[in-house]
Amino acid sequence: MEKDKTLMHLHSGIEKQVPDVWDKIKDKLVTVEQVHISQESTLINERVLYKSGGLNRRLLVVAAVCVICLLSLRFTPVLASIQQMYDKIFSSEHIDDSGVRAAIKLGQHQAINQTYFDATNDISVHFEGIMTDDKETKLLLTYHSKTKDLKNYYIDIFEGDSSINLTVGNNKKMKLHNVGWGSRYYDRKENKVVEALSFESIKKYKGQDIHLEIENLTIYGDKQDSMVPAIWNLDFKLANSAISNRETIEINKNFAYKNIEYKIKKVEFSALETRVVVAGSDTKVFTDESGMRYTVMSKLEEQFLNSRKFDKELGYTVNNKKSGIFLKSAGEKVVPIFSKGEVAGEDDEYVMIFAPVKDRRDCTLEVGNDIKIILIKK
Repeated sequence: MEKDKTLMHLHSGIEKQVPDVWDKIKDKLVTVEQVHISQESTLINERVLYKSGGLNRRLLVVAAVCVICLLSLRFTPVLASIQQMYDKIFSSEHIDDSGVRAAIKLGQHQAINQTYFDATNDISVHFEGIMTDDKETKLLLTYHSKTKDLKNYYIDIFEGDSSINLTVGNNKKMKLHNVGWGSRYYDRKENKVVEALSFESIKKYKGQDIHLEIENLTIYGDKQDSMVPAIWNLDFKLANSAISNRETIEINKNFAYKNIEYKIKKVEFSALETRVVVAGSDTKVFTDESGMRYTVMSKLEEQFLNSRKFDKELGYTVNNKKSGIFLKSAGEKVVPIFSKGEVAGEDDEYVMIFAPVKDRRDCTLEVGNDIKIILIKK
């Protein structure tokens, strides 16, 4: 009976708060020869959520809990190195969103460190962190499987079968809209997907209890696309560390490109990106004789995309051998974030999105090789 009570107590602890780092540090633990069990410690603030689980999995996690509890004071550097390893993934060139990379390097995000196990699909999902500003949220996560090849598994909330839903407190669940395509990298060796999921801002919910639900996976295969039913849950409280502010500066400068007159309306700065909002005679929404509304690619957009290239390993990158449109700030070239394609402004606007700049008071827009427009000067 006493044994059963002990197991029930441990099981309760697992459901509430368990570090999901066993797989990462077990090789380090076997080298330890002595354990000082008299040291007091607390569990790492990390939760593992299971849809279902077998006895073997639970016993493994119980063992991990016991060992990690005893060693947490002693191995803080080890746990810190694991977090650095996670950070390294999202600050690497494999994430084709330079805004995410910059924010991670500066520590401008909220660490979440929760794991959800999708038993139906045998996929372990680790929610790494989150960052948001006035117009966008980035949810950083990785997922891997021991039995399924995840090469073609996507969380595509742009045009796939996936979606992300938000519930705040007891309010009604609502579907969140995408911002661009997000950034994804597949690690073939580890059969792991690294994802910077991009959707609308949740900044206004600072300090509140948030429930996010990723619904369904989209499979893009060689033969036929399909959908995998799934529900991945995440609960957290949005902290101030996740939030950055957006500064908007009105510009209202005109310039001509390929005989088209354009007006730079404004520039928006945040820790995640720099947006240059432009209007022109070919950036509008047109209406045909039947009343159908449509857009065409403007001359400016063609030039913006001219330097874009796709790399199987690194996603959308810049081809430096081609001319394009860039910012220059503090003497440095600021590249476009091509993974934020098709982010719409108002009906008459075209939005160009670049990496965060180092100096917001020193910005020049360079169109091709000859056109340079000073946006802001010290």
